[in-house]
Amino acid sequence: MKKSLMSLVVVVAMVFTAAGVFATPVSPVKSVVSNYYDDYIKDLGYLVSIDSGTGNLDGSKKIAAYLQDKLEALGATVEFRDNDKGRHVIARIKGEGKLRVLLSPHTDTVFDPGEAAKRPFAIEGTKGYGPGAGDCKASVVQMVYMAKAINEIGIKNFGEIIIYFDAEEETGSQTEEAILEELAKQADLALIVDGSRPNWGICTQRKGSANYEIKVTGIQGHAGNAPQASASAIMELANQITLLGKLNSPLPGNPKDFTADALAAKNIKDHGQYIPDNWINVGTITSTNSRVNRVADNASAKIQLRSYKMSELERLDKEIKVLANKTLVPGTKVTIEGGITGLPMEKTPKSVQVIDMYKDIVKREYNADVVEWIAGGMTVGNTTAKFIPTIDALGVEADPMLEHTEKEEVFLDTFIPRTVSLLELIDELSAKWPLK
Repeated sequence: MKKSLMSLVVVVAMVFTAAGVFATPVSPVKSVVSNYYDDYIKDLGYLVSIDSGTGNLDGSKKIAAYLQDKLEALGATVEFRDNDKGRHVIARIKGEGKLRVLLSPHTDTVFDPGEAAKRPFAIEGTKGYGPGAGDCKASVVQMVYMAKAINEIGIKNFGEIIIYFDAEEETGSQTEEAILEELAKQADLALIVDGSRPNWGICTQRKGSANYEIKVTGIQGHAGNAPQASASAIMELANQITLLGKLNSPLPGNPKDFTADALAAKNIKDHGQYIPDNWINVGTITSTNSRVNRVADNASAKIQLRSYKMSELERLDKEIKVLANKTLVPGTKVTIEGGITGLPMEKTPKSVQVIDMYKDIVKREYNADVVEWIAGGMTVGNTTAKFIPTIDALGVEADPMLEHTEKEEVFLDTFIPRTVSLLELIDELSAKWPLK
């Protein structure tokens, strides 16, 4: 049994070179993974046939049983963590090296019971369709066959591979958060195996968030006879919103020019490059006042801040809170409640090394260029990034614009190259760990 892919590559290369056939290393993992394709498709069809919307405990348990059966047969240990919403699965594969890596796909979907029967798994060309096919059952099954390849090839140079199959990714929960924190503290690196972006896209940055409520109190009065004795809470709230707008990063231009269709028409590949670095969204505005001829004595707004950098979240958190001292309407009082709720998934020096290694592997094996995506949304990668370097979207490719819809699709022809590249990444990281 060989200890790593690299050692097996060298042996294969020496044999072929001596025979005068090849002069460059030939990786065995491609042929191994390629042999799994038909079984992979069969298993994916089985999982898509299971309704497993978040909260569907029966469906969650069926997927967990499939994972336990497959992974324990490969020598992994499997543990369940249940709540009333789902069955979380933690699988562990022990090695003989140092690197401890956490991988995480999710088993839940956004679809209601009956959807699997309504839209059974179907294949058209190289695309697969069905509820949860791309987000992210294709990547769940991918982890099973990644484990099978590790077992068949005999890769042992890692310390431990921990695979967390999240049952509540779509909604989040305290159970999920606790498991992620526990496992991240047991690992050196997190690779989030959710649906990848098309054309070798990966996600290397995600925004963190902060939530606030701005409450304004004023003095009620007659809008015609007594504005001089009144203080409009709504007018002051408008002032606060204007000040918030000045904290935002600039937008790139006319919104019509940055839709998916508009960018495609210009042959521009969108990978999140137009998302503003810092953005404060005013989500709701409320007041109990219901009369246009009455000065409102109360108003409130709920806002959310998102940023790619923790330093910017902290800076803007302070800037937002001091707005309470910058009232414009005499007689009003402003209070601002809230703060930072989610940390960003930032690029760190260590994660950059991992990203560069992945790019080198993809270039070497497939002569393709990896595209780094940045995202305004949050995933479990935001949680693991609190503790360890994290890279997101390393599973089988899917169209992110169609996820959570009846048109959701997965690019089946990316199963082999994405699995090969992920295996080789883990192997090379294990051989070089700890990174300098």
